[in-house]
Amino acid sequence: MSDWPDYLEEVAYSMRTQKQKSTGFTPYHLMFGRQHRPIDQDDMELEVEEEGLSPADESTDTSCSLEGLVSLPTAKEVSLFVQHQDQKRQEVHIKREEKVNAAQEKQTADYNRRKKKGSKIYDLSVGMHVLQSNLRNESRKGGKMEPKWTGPYKILDIDCNQRVALETVKNGKKLNRRVSYNQLRPYLHSQLHDARAAERDESWESSHLCSHMMRQDTK
Repeated sequence: MSDWPDYLEEVAYSMRTQKQKSTGFTPYHLMFGRQHRPIDQDDMELEVEEEGLSPADESTDTSCSLEGLVSLPTAKEVSLFVQHQDQKRQEVHIKREEKVNAAQEKQTADYNRRKKKGSKIYDLSVGMHVLQSNLRNESRKGGKMEPKWTGPYKILDIDCNQRVALETVKNGKKLNRRVSYNQLRPYLHSQLHDARAAERDESWESSHLCSHMMRQDTK
């Protein structure tokens, strides 16, 4: 049995306290208006000085001693604190909006710059089937014999840096690395294409079977 539930709390903590590039804040900060306390920080403990206490003092209830050391905030102080926290949350959300808008403007500028250079950019979205440019076709010796595009793949996610998470349509296996947006194009599905592909596969299987039988006959 997998032990992944044992690590779920630590993984969730890591995600909640990781600053996001598009917002400039951690998810925890956006939710509660403050940073998460470090997990290795213990709760504050009040230590009562016992030196010089008389036996009667030593028998006094500890809670009474603590009440003498800690003064509870007044209703006015609580109200001012709540107002201050609300103001801080509003300021955080304003900054978050500014960060998100700046990230979106950067994405638009990058898109327009690539489009101006002549790179063909498609409007892609999560759930679409796409083909990926086969970079081995250009970088590896003999790669010109390989297909220019691989796939099809299904888009799982597109992050703020226009890096795309993909999974193979055929077996649902997720790719280990994200792919640049400009390396993808929509996969145009057609029944004619499927019929021709099936014919090629059937022809290949038949020729492979004939070759195998001929080798068996020569033995």
